[in-house]
Amino acid sequence: MNAATISKGLSLLLMAWILTSSGAVRAEPGANQWATDAISCGMPRDAEEAEQCAGWERRILDATVYLRLRLRCGEQSDLPESEVVISHATILDNETLLTHDHYDILVDPDCQTVALQATSANGLYFATNDHALLEDLAVQLRSEPDDTHYQARLVRFPTPLFTPSAALTFETFTSLPSRRTLSNWGELAEVNWDKSLGTTRVQWTHPLHAGTQGSALGLVLEKPVGFGASGGGVFRITPDGVTHVGNIWGTWQEDGTSIVALNPAAFER
Repeated sequence: MNAATISKGLSLLLMAWILTSSGAVRAEPGANQWATDAISCGMPRDAEEAEQCAGWERRILDATVYLRLRLRCGEQSDLPESEVVISHATILDNETLLTHDHYDILVDPDCQTVALQATSANGLYFATNDHALLEDLAVQLRSEPDDTHYQARLVRFPTPLFTPSAALTFETFTSLPSRRTLSNWGELAEVNWDKSLGTTRVQWTHPLHAGTQGSALGLVLEKPVGFGASGGGVFRITPDGVTHVGNIWGTWQEDGTSIVALNPAAFER
């Protein structure tokens, strides 16, 4: 386990402690309030509900990108790769991704990003080893030493590379959602990653409580995610469709929950 991995683990432990002990609100899991007859995509009642849920999942996966960054680090700099960073992001438009900002290893001066592969549910978007592009992306993805750590992050590419999903909307937050709000959200869709199968999927879960770390607004969900799911989107279903509310930081292993960064009110667009 390298220093970057340890640092990331300690940061997640600290974040979870803060969220669970700093006056966070808590909401009991409840039924979705967006429809007259609430359904659970975790446990659909019939084939019609299952297909409706599958349709929402397809929309989410169509707007989700799996990122695989290869780095060359330290004494192993003569090797093709010595570290691999796996993450996810949501397509905001054809050249902008919405992801997290805790790529700690990109801060390491002994590590250089040498390749990036971006894949969607429909296959490969692109692969690149362009040095200038990768250096620019590494700067955008690095966490900052101030209060912005654990915030959502927009990553811009110089040219259109993605097919944006018109089926998604994005919600932003100026303050923590209330107990009533979380209860009314009911079931949420969360991107997850299966390392053994190498596949991205959607799991259905409920919000437990919200809290802050500095200016970052966070949310804890009742299910864990696999390593590599970080940066993936969290969505709620509304009468208007599928709405992105935040992205995954990681899993709190102690109680098997996942930690989410809510979208801040003002992205630098």
